[in-house]
Amino acid sequence: MSSTCMWTWLGSPTPRPEPVAYTPWVWPIERSISLPAVSAVTGGWSEASSTRRSRRTFAPIGLEQIGMLLWHTLYCQRTAASPLGFALQQRAIPSAGAIHPVHLVMQMPDDPATWARYNPLTHALDVMGASTGVLDALRIEADRLVVARPGSLQLFIAEPAMTAAKYENADSLVWRDAGVMQGALAMTAEVLGLNYCLLGITGDPWVGQLTEQCQLVGVGVAALGARP
Repeated sequence: MSSTCMWTWLGSPTPRPEPVAYTPWVWPIERSISLPAVSAVTGGWSEASSTRRSRRTFAPIGLEQIGMLLWHTLYCQRTAASPLGFALQQRAIPSAGAIHPVHLVMQMPDDPATWARYNPLTHALDVMGASTGVLDALRIEADRLVVARPGSLQLFIAEPAMTAAKYENADSLVWRDAGVMQGALAMTAEVLGLNYCLLGITGDPWVGQLTEQCQLVGVGVAALGARP
């Protein structure tokens, strides 16, 4: 590409002739909090498509509202065996190769210093251990853009080697997966009457400090809360 082009070329993804098996990172989970059963959604995307806006004021949000949002976007409906070293997942949102390499980690609504990963297989928030102290500086950085309190921050954390197990030049696929997830959450939040705002930052370098082998990278941050 031309040296004057400002675009960073990530290459064109292609399936590998043979997969490179990868063992996913094991999250440091202290306990799991099951999210409430999901009820039917009133309203729809047609109305939300004309009312959705980035909303920057937030009221406290409960587990029932969080559960509704995550069930209708990220919950795993079924899995399938694969030669990649982990199961493929079918969710409401698409992912290259059904791999879903982007994890959602969010602040617990009753404790901003505690972070939990959404488990799409069990529909639960898996509360993470003390290693998440490295994210304290990220909370400060996010506050410079949008103050989520008394709502919660959501982190989009990618595990790129999952997608690279199947594809060469996989980086752009990971970024596209992140964008699909973020867009789906923003629209579903509007359907549910929640306030949602995507921030411009990625979450790095703080997200990267969660692992010593650079298995995780930040690919986005959002603020979520109830509507005041």
